[in-house]
Amino acid sequence: PFDGTLDGEKPKDPSILRKAGDLGLSVAKGIVAVPEAAVGLADIPTGGRVGKFLENEGGAFGFRPKQAKDYLSSFQSDDLQAKQKQFQDADGVLDKAGVALSNPSLLANAVAESVPSIGTGGVAARGLLAAAPRIGAVAASALGESAVSAGSAASNVRQETEDGLLTAKQSGLAAATGAATALFGFAGGKIAQRMGIGDVDTMLTQGAIKPAGAPSAKSIPRQVVEGAIAEGWLEELPQSVSEQILQNLSLNKPWHEGVEDSAVMGTLAGMAMGGTAAGVSGFSQRGDAQSEQTPPPETPPTQPQDSGPTLALPAPDRGVI
Repeated sequence: PFDGTLDGEKPKDPSILRKAGDLGLSVAKGIVAVPEAAVGLADIPTGGRVGKFLENEGGAFGFRPKQAKDYLSSFQSDDLQAKQKQFQDADGVLDKAGVALSNPSLLANAVAESVPSIGTGGVAARGLLAAAPRIGAVAASALGESAVSAGSAASNVRQETEDGLLTAKQSGLAAATGAATALFGFAGGKIAQRMGIGDVDTMLTQGAIKPAGAPSAKSIPRQVVEGAIAEGWLEELPQSVSEQILQNLSLNKPWHEGVEDSAVMGTLAGMAMGGTAAGVSGFSQRGDAQSEQTPPPETPPTQPQDSGPTLALPAPDRGVI
């Protein structure tokens, strides 16, 4: 019997407040990933012993970032979880891209979760640039991003191993993940510098909304498009693919497992961040240029006040005594 509903009926969209809550939970997951990456960096030379000690498996308390992120994910809306499953179940790059583009909340939450790690890489890069200013902002930002990537890779792999430790091979692949991230990040930053557009990592390192190179005279829409391509296709795409492949090799999984998911989401999220950064930088450059070209208002010359006709008096007679 007909119960008044249709099969496959689309559920109601969540409220704006609920969507904001999802974004807040994604940011919280990103915040958890910051100390997770720091512990991962300590795990690379120690074979995972630092992370295993802090995890305190079986104890009442311990640093267990994977459990913490899974717990936060359980509070996200059913709508977002359904969209994430739809993305994972999509077959092929084109289908996954279609799901992501038709559901902007997926990209928004992916960007929100990555913001704390990007900020951490920027802080590390600023410290490195202050200690060695000759390396330049682009190289410093690549190295800062590399440290976060290597630490995250080591933690992710260690939390999947049976003994909770890292082999020499796994530690080496985690370090290789950081090296690949630095290479692609440096290349992307240099391309953005030559184009004269803003790069999000470089701007965080400089602490200023401006490109690393000479300002561009291109239109703002063109800068947005070029920024999206530079950050998404030339930087985030190879970084995401290399990170996933090296993680698969570390865990003896098929090298291509999850690569399509990482490639699509990494590229689209990178395009969103890169286009936004280039647009903000372009508007800032235009405002600075207008302020420099606009001459200060001229002050009109002061005219002597007309006090009317004057009476000339004869000079006093100065006789000689």
